[in-house]
Amino acid sequence: DNFHSILGQELKAVTGDAQGIDEVIGKVEGLVVPLETVPFDIFDKRYQTSWESVMSKFRSDVEQIEQNTKSFMDTSFKKLRSAEGAFDLLCKFRNIQSREAIKQQMEEKTTDILVQYEKEIEK
Repeated sequence: DNFHSILGQELKAVTGDAQGIDEVIGKVEGLVVPLETVPFDIFDKRYQTSWESVMSKFRSDVEQIEQNTKSFMDTSFKKLRSAEGAFDLLCKFRNIQSREAIKQQMEEKTTDILVQYEKEIEK
């Protein structure tokens, strides 16, 4: 749900990259499939090693999606369409519960927003 909060319609509007956002959302939604389809009883201690393996893969996938999201944000904020819209979005993100690494990434985008703003006022 944290990723959905970040990768929503507002980010699509500000960045203009709906396809990139949809790709990341698809990966997020795919995270639960292995958890929902394990071929064993997750509460049966005999399968503890198997469950730990599934959870290890899940955590690894979450980290990979987090890295992809951060990379996407870096690229997107360098191609900002509107400094004002991006700044408004950044302010809203401060109120959204999110993964710490994503919050930190958003805070670092302030510089990109200010660079875009400077370009806009020079026009």
